[in-house]
Amino acid sequence: MSQGANGLAVAAHTFAHVQNTTSRTVDGFRAGHTGALAKITTVTGLPSFAASGMEGIAAV
Repeated sequence: MSQGANGLAVAAHTFAHVQNTTSRTVDGFRAGHTGALAKITTVTGLPSFAASGMEGIAAV
């Protein structure tokens, strides 16, 4: 399970991405026709940031 959710970005009204500062991951979700989110991916191995941690996420 990812920890430390710090940011959320929504792209094209279909995908949502959540930045997890503590676990240094980004989770990807797809929104279904009812609006329910289904986790489709996790990106791991993001760099550790001293003191302030990761900050911010953007979607295009």
